[in-house]
Amino acid sequence: MSSLLGCEKADRLVRTSSDSLNRVTQQAIADTTKAGSDVKAITDEISGMVSARGGVWKLDETDGEIQVNAGGTVFPVSRQALLMPAMVRKYISVLLMHHANGLPRDENGRVYLEVSPAYFEAFLDELTLYKTGRTNRVELHVSSKRADPSSSDYHALFMQEIHCYSHAGPAAASASVEPTADSDGGGGDGESGGATDDVDTAIQRSVRAYEYALRTHAKAYKGLELVRDEIKRFLTAMEPFFASQDGGESQVLTLTDNVGRPVSVMRKTLMRLGPDHPLLTRFSTTPPCWDGRQVDKTPARHFVKIVDFARRIATLPPGQLIRPPLVEQGKMRHFIEDTEMYGFKYQPYCRRPADGHEYVAKSAEEWGRVVAMTGKNAATPTLVYKSSRDTFAYGPFLQKVNGKSGLLFALRDGDTHRFGAFIDGPLTPPADPTETNCYKAPVFFFSLSGAYDAPTKIEMPEDSQWVNLAGTQGVVKDTEDEPLANVGIGGGAAALWLGFAVPGPAADLSSCQQWLGRDELPDGYKGQTNHQDRGTLANKKLRFTCKELEVWHMRR
Repeated sequence: MSSLLGCEKADRLVRTSSDSLNRVTQQAIADTTKAGSDVKAITDEISGMVSARGGVWKLDETDGEIQVNAGGTVFPVSRQALLMPAMVRKYISVLLMHHANGLPRDENGRVYLEVSPAYFEAFLDELTLYKTGRTNRVELHVSSKRADPSSSDYHALFMQEIHCYSHAGPAAASASVEPTADSDGGGGDGESGGATDDVDTAIQRSVRAYEYALRTHAKAYKGLELVRDEIKRFLTAMEPFFASQDGGESQVLTLTDNVGRPVSVMRKTLMRLGPDHPLLTRFSTTPPCWDGRQVDKTPARHFVKIVDFARRIATLPPGQLIRPPLVEQGKMRHFIEDTEMYGFKYQPYCRRPADGHEYVAKSAEEWGRVVAMTGKNAATPTLVYKSSRDTFAYGPFLQKVNGKSGLLFALRDGDTHRFGAFIDGPLTPPADPTETNCYKAPVFFFSLSGAYDAPTKIEMPEDSQWVNLAGTQGVVKDTEDEPLANVGIGGGAAALWLGFAVPGPAADLSSCQQWLGRDELPDGYKGQTNHQDRGTLANKKLRFTCKELEVWHMRR
């Protein structure tokens, strides 16, 4: 750098100024480069997720009809109706309009949708009423359809909303607000401090502008993360309806029922039930398979309902309670026979999270029966606490469950005895951590295995439905004021104590006690009762060491 005046002192100051400005520039370039790289990474991720499922942002066709094969029956679907205000953000509209290229096709090239034809017909009837202005939303008005799980389950899924595909038009551009100097940071008359004040003001203005730009970027990036997560939730929920990436399992298999109507299902759907499932064998076109493509020994109404039961078990999200089909009472015996012939039990199912973990409930059938006991048909059980993940310490347990309402406790004692309790109310600790909160709430107990041969619900007398919850420094006491535990569920007829000791509480929640009075034990109890006429759902002893404790939130 050439000197300005040939003055060594001046030249040194010039170099210092130049070096400092270069550092500012380099830092700005580094920050800008990283920010740009972060934005590109997340936009590439969003683009990749959408395109991998045949998705498009801009629609080529917005008029006319889509021919949709829904479970074997072909329906015309109005594109205009799907793009109307009450429908444009619904999962079903986004799936059919923006992701049609990712859906499987039947042998005639029509879009195939893995749903019950009866539901899709009811949905289109309501869509027509909305399109013609006779209703202002699309919902299942007929009470029988709302009650029928073959319709209500799909409708609850497809009427969820996603906002990033909407056709609402571009959002108004945010005004670019240049940060201004505060009342004492600039705009002075130069009479106090002179050049020094001007330099300080310039520095403050530059810092504020730089901070404003970075915060604006951070807010925009957070918005991109929310968009990505929303799309990911949508694509995860719709995954069973998309064609397989390899294409092979997306084959649409079709049989003809005994009255000549086609019944279709994807191979991919049946494979989710297991490679040797009887229904897959019945639909398969390659060995092992049944002879003939017509179902002539099962009534059409039975076969269609059984196929849709299988379809819902395979496609609906984990945690959703899948109730068996509605059947007239007089037809029930024959329907159950046909259901069992095709490899199902006439009972609720509820798939557990597919995350590789072991759970207290060992199967979708078992878990479905327990979830059905709660009566929360529209609720999704969400795991909020698991001892093998979160430890048995009381503090972490309390943080996970505090304030949540509708909690299902599932415990395992050894390898054979699995049981629990359900609280149909909030779990509320006391405001003072040294105190205990005691309050009434609907409570029942249940056995999964060990004490009974099958999942069994155990109702409690109303005066025994209590919850006792200690603060982190408190203890739950018994009726004789003796300190016992961290948590007490139940009352005079039965109880479950967590963190149980004499005196209590124990070092952690794994030390438990569970008992029920003889009069509360339903028929079929396999255990013994003690001298106090008390039995237990645990393995032999009322007091036991819990091997696993789970708490599930029945969230609507």
